[in-house]
Amino acid sequence: MPDNYSDRVQFFTDDVPSLLSQYLDEAVWNACADLGCGDGALLSALNNRGYFEGKSVYAVDLSDSRMETVKEINEDINCVVADVCDTKIAEGSVDFLISTQVIEHVESDDDMVKEMRRLLCDGGVLYLTTVHKKRYGWYFYRCNGKWTLDPTHLREYTEDSQLLDILREHDFEVIETKKTLDGRPIVDSILRRIRAPRRSYNNRFLKPLRSLKIPIPGYYIWEIVCKKR
Repeated sequence: MPDNYSDRVQFFTDDVPSLLSQYLDEAVWNACADLGCGDGALLSALNNRGYFEGKSVYAVDLSDSRMETVKEINEDINCVVADVCDTKIAEGSVDFLISTQVIEHVESDDDMVKEMRRLLCDGGVLYLTTVHKKRYGWYFYRCNGKWTLDPTHLREYTEDSQLLDILREHDFEVIETKKTLDGRPIVDSILRRIRAPRRSYNNRFLKPLRSLKIPIPGYYIWEIVCKKR
């Protein structure tokens, strides 16, 4: 984990990916976990929409300080400071598992998939997102001698099989995948420079500015929905 990891502020909004909302609404679930939840931006949005009422929720992240922020979202969230590849949460205790933009950061994606399988009960649903890069994709950060979207990315998938094969090897049934061109809100860099609070985007004047994004050619947000067999 980079030394400045916990200093990288995530802005809180009420945005929930439509594919995630669809499966949360359709699936029958009582316990969920967010692996690598960061400050809890997604957990906050899901909590505000009422998804956690009567549910058991786990938040997992390596950062103690970020877990303190997550506790402010909902005191009933079970905050776990742990590696996403070794959470120590009971086996089969989760029936809906979420991990967004995390698996590209871990040393072994195979180990993370094993842990996700261990956590999920039979028939449990996994919603996973990561980076998919086309051959012509370029961004100005470098990691391990390669141009990357983020300097902490240890891998960026360039072929579907690189990740889908691992999921299938560990008895996940791939239900649906979706790729959306990535982009960065112009206003983000400004808000970070002035150290704006996390909930800045909920300001009715600033929130619409988030739709003004600079597309990153060749880089896609890759959403994957699986079910544990």
